[in-house]
Amino acid sequence: MPVGRTVALVVLNGQVRVNGDESVGTAQVVMLGQAGSEIHIDAIGDATVLLLSGKPIDEPVVAYGPFVMNSDDEIHQAVRDFNSGRFGTTPTA
Repeated sequence: MPVGRTVALVVLNGQVRVNGDESVGTAQVVMLGQAGSEIHIDAIGDATVLLLSGKPIDEPVVAYGPFVMNSDDEIHQAVRDFNSGRFGTTPTA
């Protein structure tokens, strides 16, 4: 992987072994760091994976449920906005 990239491996289904030793199963995510080295992924039977790579944003990240912001205060505001309907509404059946 390119040097300086953040890399994540998401196992969508099945099981894989990462770099010869770490076993990862369905719905698990492995952060592979920014070393710039090779990544070896071996499927243990049938498996589907998603490999993500990107430049680090070098900002704080706070997550709560579906909300991802830069601070706890921003998370609290996003939850308030959601609960008040500011994100829109979905029709009911």
